Amino acid sequence: MKMIMAIVHNEDAPELVEELNRQKFFVTKMASTGGFLKKGNTTLLTGVEDHLVEKVCEIIKQFSGRRRQLVFATTPSAGSLCSGVTSSVPVDMEVGGATIFVLSVEEFQKF
Repeated sequence: MKMIMAIVHNEDAPELVEELNRQKFFVTKMASTGGFLKKGNTTLLTGVEDHLVEKVCEIIKQFSGRRRQLVFATTPSAGSLCSGVTSSVPVDMEVGGATIFVLSVEEFQKF
C-alpha cells in the first residue's frame, strides 16, 4: 500500500481531483503555501495499492501543467539609508507542475 502526496498549483487542482475521482481514486485535498514564492498550493493525498502508483502519477503529471509567470521577488535595497527597506524585482519564472511523494504505508484498521 502506498500514500501518494502531490503538491500542485491551485489552478490545476479542480480538474485533477475530478479526473482522479472519475477513475475511482479518492483524494483528500488540503490548502498549503509554498515556502519560496509564498503562493497558495493544493496538497492532495491518496492511498493506493502498489500496482496503481504509476497510473496515479501519470494522471497527476497530465493535469499539472508548467507555465511561465511574472513574479515579484522582494530584495533588500542596496545602499539604502533606512534599514529594512526592500524593493520588488520582477522575475520571469516557470511555475506549476507537481511535486509528488510516494510513501510506503502499512495496512490500517478503522476504529
